[in-house]
Amino acid sequence: MADQDITLEPRSAKEKFPISRKFTVLETVVEGYSRAKNIGVNYVPVKLEPCVVLRGKWLRDAGFEIGDEVVVTLNENDISIKPAKLLAEALV
Repeated sequence: MADQDITLEPRSAKEKFPISRKFTVLETVVEGYSRAKNIGVNYVPVKLEPCVVLRGKWLRDAGFEIGDEVVVTLNENDISIKPAKLLAEALV
């Protein structure tokens, strides 16, 4: 994870939003179950899944706080992450 590719898009110093960042999709291991391959030999099958890790003060600047619930909307080639409190306020 130390080799993350982060590229900031050029923008004016006075502009706060939008913020665009480029990340590399990483891999994570989904824990499987142990099963016998041969007598006395167990192995754990490895299943890799894509993973994106977001962290940093820029998230707080965008309205995300530690412990907040988020709503993730997934469309083809598009992911939207919004604080759940904003969606709840919009429904009231």
